[in-house]
Amino acid sequence: MSDLGALPVRAYLAACLLAGVIGLWLGRVAWRERDQPGGTEVALYLLCGGGISLLYAVRVVSASELVMVVALNLATPLVAAAPGIWLAFALAFAGHDRWRTENRIVALATPAFVWVLLAWSRDTHGLSRRSLEPVVEGPFSLLSFGLGPADVGFLLYAYGLCVVGALVVVDLYRRTGNRYRLQTFVILLGTLVPFLAGIVSVVDVGSYASLAWYPTALVVHGVFLYGTVFWLGTLDAAVVARDTAVEVMQDPVIVAGSDGRIRDLNPAAEELLPAEAVGSSLSAVFPRLESGMQHPVAVGGRKFDIQEDPITDPRGTDRGHVFLLRDVTERERRQTELERREAELRRQNERLEDFAGVVSHDLRNPLAAATAAVELARHGDGNDEDALDRAANAHERMDDLIEGLLSLATAGRSVDDLDRVSLDASVRRVWSRLETADATLSVEDPDATVLADGDRLEQLLSNLFRNAIEHGGEDVSVRVGIEPQQDGIALAVADDGPGVPPDRRSQVTERGVSLDGGTGLGLAIVGDIAEAHGWRISVEESDTGGARFVILGMEPADD
Repeated sequence: MSDLGALPVRAYLAACLLAGVIGLWLGRVAWRERDQPGGTEVALYLLCGGGISLLYAVRVVSASELVMVVALNLATPLVAAAPGIWLAFALAFAGHDRWRTENRIVALATPAFVWVLLAWSRDTHGLSRRSLEPVVEGPFSLLSFGLGPADVGFLLYAYGLCVVGALVVVDLYRRTGNRYRLQTFVILLGTLVPFLAGIVSVVDVGSYASLAWYPTALVVHGVFLYGTVFWLGTLDAAVVARDTAVEVMQDPVIVAGSDGRIRDLNPAAEELLPAEAVGSSLSAVFPRLESGMQHPVAVGGRKFDIQEDPITDPRGTDRGHVFLLRDVTERERRQTELERREAELRRQNERLEDFAGVVSHDLRNPLAAATAAVELARHGDGNDEDALDRAANAHERMDDLIEGLLSLATAGRSVDDLDRVSLDASVRRVWSRLETADATLSVEDPDATVLADGDRLEQLLSNLFRNAIEHGGEDVSVRVGIEPQQDGIALAVADDGPGVPPDRRSQVTERGVSLDGGTGLGLAIVGDIAEAHGWRISVEESDTGGARFVILGMEPADD
């Protein structure tokens, strides 16, 4: 080892003492103001640095080997704690409080604790501080020792924590806006001081190999941290708050760079997108996040409105985009329910108007005819049979109208409870209940099970069969076809009767429209039942020239 005479040791000792006093004093001040985010870590870091510096000054000025060893052992836990405190500060500074759990802190401190025990018990195993002995250099005595395996392990551990903490701050530097980049830059600059001082202390550099530079470097680094937290105000409302607010948001947030790749996700977005989404192309992971997209978009059974905001630097250069996905599932459900209720109210109002029309016109006419026939029979010349027949026919028509009105009152109600219904079984059950005379039924194509209100589906089929028999005659042939299509199941009921003229096909399902003087309610009920289920009805010509009614959009039941 070269002579230390050229080194101004007294100046170095003064630096250690000054650093110790500053570290302890600033640490005490920071401890009083530790309510600031990260203030506790800054206070502990400064107290550790100040304590290490003062104890190192004791080692330098003392001529007693025992005093030097005691000072060295007292400084050991402080040295061991400094890297962990630094990493804890970096996590607090970057707003990653969720990483600072009790279990992780214990796991982080365990290697340092083991090293302290090994350093204190070096005489029993020789794994730490080998060849510990004082070295006299001019008026001062310095304690020299070699590194053991435990010391090398701790150094690797300490530098690892130092690097991890620096990377956390670098990541924050990259993610925060220009307003806070000065503060993060100051932190990174201060981190270089103990990092380089530690290297110089371990590696023999020039004439100063026996001196340790890291004690004062820790205090210098602590001053940087103190200034950033308590003077520049890095962590006062708004640095970590912005990052933390995004982390705890219930709505997913996606950050994409100018190259179209995903740079960051908040926890809500991580639950929504694949694990490998970060670093992937946004268009590949989430193709619906494109300009001109329709809102809302459906993802995983939920619906989202997309708010897109550009990220620009002070010169206005495009640096990427932030996408905020607002969950509007409940809003859309309420809107759909509101629209359904409004549609039902419109249908009810239309039915009320129809009822008023039927009561005021269609029922009044047969009632007037029945009244006239009764009066004629009462005051006639004894030939009352025709008059009574006319009265009976009028009453029968009124009965048909009343029955149709009752059916119409329930046909258009919205369908809330759906059952699994077999179309083939429903068709045959309804046909067996009707007075079909010589009419015949054939069911073509395979059976299908759909979701429907079973009673109203049977009412729909009954009205279609009655319509075929009334218009096609007692020997009409009715064919029912069941055909799977892209938008659901299609049910077709066709006959070989006279059919529906092309210019009347769009009108026959309207209330009061009849081709042969009927009530005009039977096919209207069919239309209302179909509309209540969300189905569509098409009136066509059958293969034999008769009428063909096709119910489209029936939802198949899952097996």
